[in-house]
Amino acid sequence: MSPQPSSFPGQKNPPLKAALLYSSQHGKTRKVVAQVVKQLWIAPDVFDVANGVDHTTLAACDLLLFFTPTYGDEELHEDMENFLANFNVNLSTRCFVICELGNYYGYDFAFGAMPILRRRLLELNGTELCTPLSLDSLPKLNWAHLTRWIDHVNQALHERF
Repeated sequence: MSPQPSSFPGQKNPPLKAALLYSSQHGKTRKVVAQVVKQLWIAPDVFDVANGVDHTTLAACDLLLFFTPTYGDEELHEDMENFLANFNVNLSTRCFVICELGNYYGYDFAFGAMPILRRRLLELNGTELCTPLSLDSLPKLNWAHLTRWIDHVNQALHERF
């Protein structure tokens, strides 16, 4: 499935404005983002937070998609942590989606950096569009799980917008 314009067939509302923000140290998250962009029904603007992001641009978005690896014990990648520390956009009319990557196999409890990201976005009054994804990336990336989740995101987009 190739990306479609930022609107759905028969949509009467103006096109959806979306931004996908990510951090990646070793390239796995960057690869996941490339695959997500190919399969989403919308065409988000893509930003590596390490390169800086104009918050005014983000304030104009209806949807923000966040992708970040988890390091250590529930730690955000440093670039995403720095971005969030300075991110103060009122998200009261915006939705967000979260995907975190890491080693989750064998853990019987919620683990990862996603709760940190979610807490910050909820503090800014954002609305979570759908269930976040904790994507197992070790020893190898679970591409089938990612594809199922992208389908879930697309369905949530269709229902909400």
